[in-house]
Amino acid sequence: MAQRQQAGLTTLRVGLLQTAPVFGAVDDNLAGIAELHAGLDPVDLALTPELSAHGYGFTPHRDADLLPADDPRLDALVSKGVGVGFAQRNASGLPWNGYLLSDPLTGTRHLQHKLHPVSYAPWNEHLSFRAGDQLRTAAFGAATVATAICNDMWHPIVPWLAAQGGAEVLFVPVASMTGADEARIRRTWEVILEHAAVLLQCYVVFVNRCGTDGASRFWGGSRVLGPDGSVLAELGDEPGSAVAELDLAALRRLRAETPMRAEARTDLLPAPAGTFPAPQPCESEPLRV
Repeated sequence: MAQRQQAGLTTLRVGLLQTAPVFGAVDDNLAGIAELHAGLDPVDLALTPELSAHGYGFTPHRDADLLPADDPRLDALVSKGVGVGFAQRNASGLPWNGYLLSDPLTGTRHLQHKLHPVSYAPWNEHLSFRAGDQLRTAAFGAATVATAICNDMWHPIVPWLAAQGGAEVLFVPVASMTGADEARIRRTWEVILEHAAVLLQCYVVFVNRCGTDGASRFWGGSRVLGPDGSVLAELGDEPGSAVAELDLAALRRLRAETPMRAEARTDLLPAPAGTFPAPQPCESEPLRV
């Protein structure tokens, strides 16, 4: 844990851990994350891509590979401040596409399930994963954070709800491939991320995977955006790491001086979506979507 958090200062140092996980190679993928994290400068939190423990794949994961949220292999990483994406075992049916964080200082854990598994080819995630039904905010160090997993960001209500619920930093772990039109995919993500950063007045931490899965190539491009849309740190298309420091005091001044979120006409939303619980010290009540 970085000293600035222990001193109670209003900054958060985040690390990008851009990996190329292999589908189904859970132990090797986790070992690769640990190795990359070991070479990172001290940070409060390091983020990995969507399904960084399991690899993406376009077929269901083997039941033997699914992990519970308290698996010791996950805990070995998240207890050190590493966010990990994984296929979470579900006793009642399809697994969840999950993302787990833990604040090393307080031990508070923050688990988010992907709300919108992609329902069309070639992804067809709805055949492999159960959709999550709660969006949560969490206190992490000096910040209030929320996690929107990949396709959740393509549904603008999700980041908007997170910001209305108090999130100052959006974590966006993804597995985005180049597809037939790489330029269009990259540009779409640029628009989505800049829109969230500027209009929701928050920091956005985007962590994409790289490498290949069969014939599919993932383009990386992980980055951190400030609330003015500027890029504070960025990676290319190979495995690697980067660090950015988020100035939460400046963000809060911006929100106070230009209170865009306060103008939101939440009264126009049907209940219960129109009621936003205040974030709690560790984890808020769920925001339902």
